[in-house]
Amino acid sequence: MNGKRRRFLKTTGVLGLSGICGHGLFGRKDPVDPGHSPERVPLAKHYRSRVLRTELLSGPVVVDSLKLLRRGENWFVRAESKDGAVGLAMGHVKWLPQFHPLFVQLIAPFFEGKDARGLDALVDAVYESENYYKMQGLPFWICVASAEFALLDLLGRVADKPVAELLGGLRTKTIDLYRANNYRDRDAEASLASIAENVAETGVKALKIKVGGRMLKGDRVPDRTRQLVAKVAHAFGSTHTLYADANSSYLAPEAVRVGRLLQDHGFAFFEEPVPFDFHEETRRVARKLEIPIAGGEQESSLYRFWWLIANGALQVAQPDLFYFGGMIRSLRVAEMAEAAGIQCIPHISGSGMGFLYMAVFASCAPAMGPYQEFKGLNREVPWEPSGGGDLVIKDGRMTVPTGPGMGVDYDPGYLAGAREVMIGT
Repeated sequence: MNGKRRRFLKTTGVLGLSGICGHGLFGRKDPVDPGHSPERVPLAKHYRSRVLRTELLSGPVVVDSLKLLRRGENWFVRAESKDGAVGLAMGHVKWLPQFHPLFVQLIAPFFEGKDARGLDALVDAVYESENYYKMQGLPFWICVASAEFALLDLLGRVADKPVAELLGGLRTKTIDLYRANNYRDRDAEASLASIAENVAETGVKALKIKVGGRMLKGDRVPDRTRQLVAKVAHAFGSTHTLYADANSSYLAPEAVRVGRLLQDHGFAFFEEPVPFDFHEETRRVARKLEIPIAGGEQESSLYRFWWLIANGALQVAQPDLFYFGGMIRSLRVAEMAEAAGIQCIPHISGSGMGFLYMAVFASCAPAMGPYQEFKGLNREVPWEPSGGGDLVIKDGRMTVPTGPGMGVDYDPGYLAGAREVMIGT
């Protein structure tokens, strides 16, 4: 294993498996290097792993209804049990408006009438039910995630425990953040000024810039990537951890060139250097670079995630909690990351309450990286921490709400103005 990547992994305490078979986990001896052997991350162990601590629930929690609600541009899922307990979650702001017929017609009816204590098995079963597996992809899993978040909130409130306790136990009550940004339409100087504002506003000690033009497109502003990398490294390199995201901008040769530029300027990971579904190319790029490769934001298949991790294509696994189908499936990715000795840093998509779901997940998942993604705190929807908990951001650190369920209560007056979304009636 090269020195830079070893130092990156060592700082997070995930090097414990690197010496197996006499090779480093990311050694590049040849394509059949034992360090890349899938046996390192047994698929059977993680594919259907059960994470819910059902012993914290004294009896059945049968789902009576799972309703989709809308107020303006904001979408919510309301889960109610046969005993009258209620769980609530905010859905994906951007995509649920497009995909909600799947939720109303397929997802909600599947969960209704079932014991929510079996949620980790139900998340598998909904995919395998009827011919639903034919719809695998972000539209399907965003709907499943929206249901799962509400059902986890329901279970937490029934148990009078935070969701993190139900999902294996609370590991931390504070999360260090990195500030993500997207200023591809601005030149390097203007981008740097906005990035500096983001950093000062939150006090974070890590940040992520965008390089390339997204999906096999070059810089929108000529020479922006080269200039921005140098300017950001000069301004923040000695005081902050730096990440870069290409959003699938390059083919492998160009990805390697940009990756070397980033590693020469001290960046700590290179996200999605080639198209996200170019798995073998991702692995090839990883083998040619010292900078760790991050990815998985667009992934919806647990098997493909396993392949990327088990075959050494990724050194940072980034399941999106919505796109990948919720916290339970994402926890399986974190478990695989832990087994492989790499990091898991979930991706946040959209706005809404993504920051909350990130905090809950990062507070209980293994293999978490040193900083978690943050895009801003949503106050467009009125909410407050529940049960005497707290959720504040100070000096680049977020406190994890530890009240029952997801840890927040939504304003009943605001929700009273929401209407139920129904299809075909």
